[in-house]
Amino acid sequence: MLNFFRRNRAKFSRVVVLGLDGMPHSLLQRLIAEGIMPNFQQLIVHGSLMSMTSVLPTVSSTAWASIATGCNPGKHGIFGFIDRVPQTYEMFIPSSRTLRSRTWVDLFSNMGQRVFSMGVPTTFPPRKVNGILISGFLSPDLKRATYPPAIASELESMGYLIDIDAWQARENRQKFLDEIFWALNRRAEAMFKYYAQESWDLFVAHFMDTDRLHHFLWGDVTQGDASYTAWFNRFYARVDEIIGELVSRLYSDTLFMIVSDHGFCTLEREVHLNFWLQQMGLLSFASSEPKQLRDLDPRTRCYSLLPGRFYVNLKGREREGCVQAGAEYEQVRRDVADALMEIRDPDGGTPVIDRVLMREEAFVGDDLDAAPDLMAVPAQGYDLKGGFEKRVLFESSPVNGTHTFDDALWFANAPGLASDDATVMDILPTMMALLGLESPDGVDGRVVRGAL
Repeated sequence: MLNFFRRNRAKFSRVVVLGLDGMPHSLLQRLIAEGIMPNFQQLIVHGSLMSMTSVLPTVSSTAWASIATGCNPGKHGIFGFIDRVPQTYEMFIPSSRTLRSRTWVDLFSNMGQRVFSMGVPTTFPPRKVNGILISGFLSPDLKRATYPPAIASELESMGYLIDIDAWQARENRQKFLDEIFWALNRRAEAMFKYYAQESWDLFVAHFMDTDRLHHFLWGDVTQGDASYTAWFNRFYARVDEIIGELVSRLYSDTLFMIVSDHGFCTLEREVHLNFWLQQMGLLSFASSEPKQLRDLDPRTRCYSLLPGRFYVNLKGREREGCVQAGAEYEQVRRDVADALMEIRDPDGGTPVIDRVLMREEAFVGDDLDAAPDLMAVPAQGYDLKGGFEKRVLFESSPVNGTHTFDDALWFANAPGLASDDATVMDILPTMMALLGLESPDGVDGRVVRGAL
């Protein structure tokens, strides 16, 4: 197992990245302490393990774009699972076409290096690469999600799933658990199949299944439900087996990293912010049963998109904007920010919002026109929703886990790496440094201590 650890990091000539979406650093520590992940424990003895913060907004599409590019959303252009079409009130799903920064796959492929990428968010539609690319969740179907296209039939033959049907967990928990275990094993099967085909220079395998599991079991496990805790631990024991098998196959010159994009905590309440804006007199609808952004009344001064993104209905930018640029715009932003900090949980009166950032505080780069005007960061346990149909401010949910900005994990088989304030943006530049390569200009991440 330990043959791939290198004292001289300049000798790393290839890299394998295993992505465990939403796996917290603190969860790993618990699972190791309970003897559930012995393979991962052995890795840490001879490598480096750090906790990281994510990016805002803290969702997988945004965070993985930052991991793969080393850039903040103000440069790479991905601000969430959905976004606004400029000069309209229509919505779209950001994709690889939206991405404005070069990813690790682009960098290696353009250098003539062989690349493999499986399951990483925001990689649909798949770009032509020097290797294989299998797009991640939000891909419409497997047939359109691979490059080269012939890979799709190979994946179909092994029962590979782009993503599980998370909605079924609301109706049939056991079926959901069965499917998530199936998806985990099929993803591992695909990973090992393609890893064995050739000596890849960059090999990235992303597992969304961990995030899906946390959304529906985190609260049960945290509250000590014995049956779900046992199932949860079995799932992670299987993840550890997969890690051990992958490590046993690594070449001796391989830089190996295991990373997650955010942490997790128990969900206390969903918070419906467009209903709150309506109560504040800042949002109104032209429809009696609003469901979409297009249902906004032109008199609306501000609206919200998931999670915690706020947009001023600005003249000249929005099709029917009513807020003047300059002093009026700034006043709306200040009023919304101040009022957000006053929202309290009805049980106990705890603050729902941890902090509010103006766009220029949250993001830097050339893509700020697409950025939210304000970014609300929830207090732990609250999920900030952006739908338009709800008529309540607070609501419970069949989902019982939600993301945290901190507590992401980062392991590398390079001893001595350290950082007091690592972020997911540091992964790419640190990886490049360990390989003896230059990072592209404009990355926001930093090389952590011990990598140079």
